Amino acid sequence: MKCKISDIRPSDWVVVVYSLIVAVLILVARERVPNWGLFLLGHLACIGMVFLLAAWEPRTTQKWVRYLRDFDALFYIIGLFMMTTLLVHRVHPIDYDPQLISIDRSIGGIAILKWMESISHPVLTDISKVTWILYYPLPLLVGIPLYRRRDRSLFYELKLLYVLTWLVSYLGYFALPAEGPGYHQEAIGVAQPKWEETVVSASIKEGIDVMEGEARDTFPSGHVMIAAMTIMACFRYRLRKVAWIAVPFSLAVMWSTLYLRYHYLIDGLVGIGLVLLITWLGGLWFRRSREPVGVVVPEPTR
Repeated sequence: MKCKISDIRPSDWVVVVYSLIVAVLILVARERVPNWGLFLLGHLACIGMVFLLAAWEPRTTQKWVRYLRDFDALFYIIGLFMMTTLLVHRVHPIDYDPQLISIDRSIGGIAILKWMESISHPVLTDISKVTWILYYPLPLLVGIPLYRRRDRSLFYELKLLYVLTWLVSYLGYFALPAEGPGYHQEAIGVAQPKWEETVVSASIKEGIDVMEGEARDTFPSGHVMIAAMTIMACFRYRLRKVAWIAVPFSLAVMWSTLYLRYHYLIDGLVGIGLVLLITWLGGLWFRRSREPVGVVVPEPTR
């Protein structure tokens, strides 16, 4: 079963290129990476899966294969993130929190964190934590309505934009590892909201710890980037009904990153800037590519 270049979608190429970049980083830093061969194999497996599905899906009539390929990014994004949490500080063992704190002081970020500290409340803290951990379904809120359309070309464009958003944020973690303001409370003079010891809060905290691992996933803010991309998608594709849920939830996600002291203000601002760039360049790339959907790609309604 051969895979033709024309079978590879733009979103597939993003996964392949990202995995190759990290594979090279693993090889270069292998002396600092325990079990580096397994991490290397994991990234190569992602590449292999991309080519396997690209070759298989056009040559079968089984619907589940098409669904698997159309939503394969769910597996890549989660799998690559779990490996990223363990790799970042071994590949680049420097924390850039002092530099980010300095920038935040100069742009008013620390002042905002102090204001948020003044309005802290256990209920607001729990709501913020639930919002923060549940940001993963955001792409599905806007993606599924597009997928249900007869012409799925806009769904494939949105898939490209989301994959770019996530994997660009991952590369940012490798470039500028940082722990976040919650780990530098004395330096910034702001305490992190305290957990109320309840069954719900304990479960949420455990879920966050499992997802984050040893991550230095502060700069840029992936949460802000996905939230900003979701808001952009609601307007770009005129998803008015979905917007009533997706936009407020996305804004709540952005709020939670600062309120919970998981990110500096600069993390979010740079993230939003990257989303604007990704939307522009990703849209151009998609429209100039040949998607194997058998239709002309329409311009999204502004």
